[in-house]
Parts: sequence; C-alpha cells; structure tokens
Amino acid sequence: MDRIKHILLLFVLINTQFSRAQQTITLDETLYVHSNATSFVTGETLLYKVYCLKSSDKTPSNISKIAYVEIVDSNQKSVFKTKIALENGVGQGDYFIPTTLKTGSYKLIGFTNWMLNKPISELFQLNINIINPYKTDEKTNAEKVLANSSKANVSENLKNENIALNLNKKTFTNRELVDLKIEASNKDFKDGNYSLSVRKLDNIPATDKISAVAFASNPSYPMALDLQKQDQKIVLPEVRGEIISGKISAKNNVDPIANISVGLSIPGKSFAFKVVKTDMNGNFIFSIGKTFYTPNIILQIIDEKANAYNLVVDNGPEIDYSKLSFDKNTSLSYTFKESLLERSVSSQVENAYFHKKVDNIEKSPSTDAFYYPLAKEYILDDYTRFKTLKETITEVVVEIYSKQKDNNLYLHVTDPSVFPQLPESALVLVDGQYVENANDLALYSMKNVYKIELIVGRYYLGPRSFNGLISFTTFNKDFKSTQTGSFIAKPTVLRPQPKKIYNKVKYESGSDNDRIPDFRNQLLWNPEAHVDKNSETSFYTSDLTGTFEIRLEGFTKNGIPVSISENIEVQNTVVN
Repeated sequence: MDRIKHILLLFVLINTQFSRAQQTITLDETLYVHSNATSFVTGETLLYKVYCLKSSDKTPSNISKIAYVEIVDSNQKSVFKTKIALENGVGQGDYFIPTTLKTGSYKLIGFTNWMLNKPISELFQLNINIINPYKTDEKTNAEKVLANSSKANVSENLKNENIALNLNKKTFTNRELVDLKIEASNKDFKDGNYSLSVRKLDNIPATDKISAVAFASNPSYPMALDLQKQDQKIVLPEVRGEIISGKISAKNNVDPIANISVGLSIPGKSFAFKVVKTDMNGNFIFSIGKTFYTPNIILQIIDEKANAYNLVVDNGPEIDYSKLSFDKNTSLSYTFKESLLERSVSSQVENAYFHKKVDNIEKSPSTDAFYYPLAKEYILDDYTRFKTLKETITEVVVEIYSKQKDNNLYLHVTDPSVFPQLPESALVLVDGQYVENANDLALYSMKNVYKIELIVGRYYLGPRSFNGLISFTTFNKDFKSTQTGSFIAKPTVLRPQPKKIYNKVKYESGSDNDRIPDFRNQLLWNPEAHVDKNSETSFYTSDLTGTFEIRLEGFTKNGIPVSISENIEVQNTVVN
C-alpha cells in the first residue's frame, strides 16, 4: 500500500511540476559515476559503478530503478550506451574499449530518465582519453592527447579521518599478496555504498577523476546541457523498473486505436509476460519490475483484427549532445611513448589469456512464473512420451483441446463448470513467449518439452481476460515462432547490462595462474566494497612494477561522501 501511495504521489508531482506554465522544475535526483580510470588504451576495460542520489543531501534516491551510462566522442556522437539496473540506488557495469574507436577525447555521461525533465538538465560528465595505437592511420592522432593532457596520471592522496585503508606494508614484490583492510572508526561510515579500485599509475596524460567528495561539494557540477525542446513530451521516471513503450496505428486510419490489448513477452528460464491497453492516441507503456537481462523481447497486438494495425516500439529518449564541448588536443611528449607501449603490450597479453581470467556473470535468481501456484502441472517424463502436440493433448494433457480456424490452430482448456464451452482461446505461452496461432507448436516435437502447465477457467492478466492458461516449458528454450506481421515487433532495444563478479587472480598452491603471464594494470575492482576489517579486500600484485593507487569512493547511507586513496610500490626484487 505504501508503494502504491508513493507512485500516486510521484505522478501527482509530475502533473504538477510539468504544467505548461511551469518554467523551473525541481527534481531531487542526481547521478555519480566512479570509474577505474580516465585514460585508456584500446583493449582495456572501463569499469564503473553508478550511484543514484538525492541532489539535496546525497542519500540514496529511491525514485529511479534504471540508470544510463553513455560515452560520447568529440563529434558529439554516442559510441556506447548501456542500461544499468539499480538496486538500492546503486548499479555497476563495464565497457571493453574496442579498436574501432579513434584516439581522442571522450566524455562519460551518466543520467536517469527522471533527470531529463529539467529544461537545463545536469548530467554527470567525466572527461576520458582513449588512445588507439593499433590503427596505422592514427599515428598522427596518437601523438596528440587529449583534453587536459598536461597532467600525468597521478594520485590525489585523499584522506578521511573516519575510514582508513590499512596495509600490512607499502612495498611489495611481483605476485605478492597485499593484505588490505578497510576499517571505520565511526559506525555511521560502516553502513554505506562503496567501490574500490587498485590500478597502476603512469605518466600518460589523464584528466582528473571526479571524487565523491568533489562531486558532493558542488551541487551544480557538472555543466548543464540544453536537453529539452518546448514541445517534447514528459520523460517518465522508471520508478518501478524498466520502461518499454510504443504506439500502434490503424492501417486504414479508421479503426479505433484506443483500448487495444498489447502483450509483452520476455522469454527465458525466468520469463515475463504482461498485457496493457493503449490510450486514446494508441500509446502503450510497460513497466517491468524485475530485471531481465535477455536481449530478446517480443511485443504484439492481441486482438482479432491485429492484422489491421501497425506496432512501433520507442527507442527511448535521445539526448542532443551538439552543445557538448571538448578541449583541443595538444602534443603528446616523446617521454610518454614508453608508457604507452607498456600499456599496449599489457592489454594485448591480458586479452590473449582472457579465457584464464574471465569474469563471471552473476546468476540471476530463478523466479516462479506469474501464475504460480495456480497451475496444474504435467511433467511429460512422468508419462508415456508422444512426439506431436495432438497426441500429447489427446493422451496426456486431456484438459486441452484444439480448434482450427482460417488455417490457424487455437488451443482451449476444457472448463467443466461452463457449458457450452466459451469460444475464446486460452492464453498460450512457450517459455514465456505468447503464442496465438499454435501451428508452430503442432510442428514442434513434444520430446523437447519438459512440462505443460494449465489453469482452468477465466484467467485475468492486467486489463485482459483469457479462457484459461496453457504454458509449455522446453528443455533448451529453442522454440521459434514463425508468426510475422506489422502487429508483431521483435525490436533491438537497450537491455540492462548483466551484473558481473569480477575475477580475482590468486597465486595459491597448484594454481594455473602460476604458469601464465600476469600483466594486469588493474589489480582489483570491487564495486561492492564493504567497510569492515573482516571483509575480503586482499589482492595479489602482477608482473608489472611501479606505483599503484588504491582508491575507495562512495557515500554513507546518511549522504556523507567518502574518497580515500593510498599508494603502494611494486618492485621486481625482494624487499627486506
């Protein structure tokens, strides 16, 4: 009930604040992005954590559940954009810098849809430099760096009297364990969101990192962008999760476009299926509460006259970056070339052994289907197996029967409480994908089906009702529907980036890592660091020598920014 009240209050706020007469809008949300570096060589990976905060006090914002991170080049064109699912106001992601990018200055942009509703919207901006040493036609550009190139990649040596980075020592040898403890003297600092990076410093020019402390001290930072046109629609906040929207239109421009049912299928092991109706202008909006990482989504009109309509899916709000400014490039000194060569070789070696150090995708928890536990279940291995649908529903799942109409096959569920049977067909799903015409199922081998579930009687889903429900679950999730038309869309829309568990190289007895080279510049990246002396924050050095920066960024639950850094030295000789 409290959540419903919160949503109603939010939309009242939208209606109030976005009246045409209103010229200034107060939106209490901002975004901070902690990246592992600001200077990259192609072949390296940009790692980042997103903090969604209230602008007023920097405590976690509970409004947006989705954030966006984008990289824009000096031509004001987006080269990378990802959608990040937020949990308790934080999220994480990464971007492998490809060799298709040119040497030059770029900006990392972070925002939420809610933030786009200001006439002048303050998006998070971080200047980053990318050097591509692999393209022969980039030699001239590779000897130019990049905005603010006069400053080498050095540590700010940030301190905080309430939190300490405690190390067993400050100088280490190659492949040695670094025992790191993050401890807080103030209990308020133990409860917060933090990210930890350990990365090598060199003299390749890099722009200043934006610390959490610097970000919190300047509420107007970074610079504002002119985003909205006067006739632009309101960008809805993704309060309950990811929003997917679109519009239908009548082919003859006569048929009604209001109150037409549209279904959204996100198939998979854990799937989603939702139904909404269009408004008076044919618009529809789906709000997906749970995060689904599959790129496959299917939208289709559910109506007897579906063929009379066109369905188009929105791509989401596009930001005009034409007013984004970049500093001019300046010459790259010869003294930086050795560091550039080292970085380039390191990235090539690490990528060659990537299969030995691969990150893991965090396994999403399996969830019960939306109709659980109402359905009756038939696990087909418990019965005599039949190859065809017709045989299976005749001999095993006897509550199901089929009807042929205009070369289309429809499935129904026998309802003993109703006579004669209702003419409407059942809601049919295959691994969560809506199937109206069952012709493809008739040709699909039932030996590939693990189970069939069904619900007898009227089943209501959103604004639509069906005469029962039938759900097929396959073993390999390989069912393909051949049904096509203007009323079906399988769009390529931006999907949330899967959450990763980043690999930690360990040198233990019998480890495979002992036999392969270790050229890691990034010794550790932990987007979910904890301030606790018992937390696992130790790491191993690599085969590289030099100065490495340990950097902790984040915010307490009370909105206090935390930025701490310590340097360690790695030498290739034993230190007494």
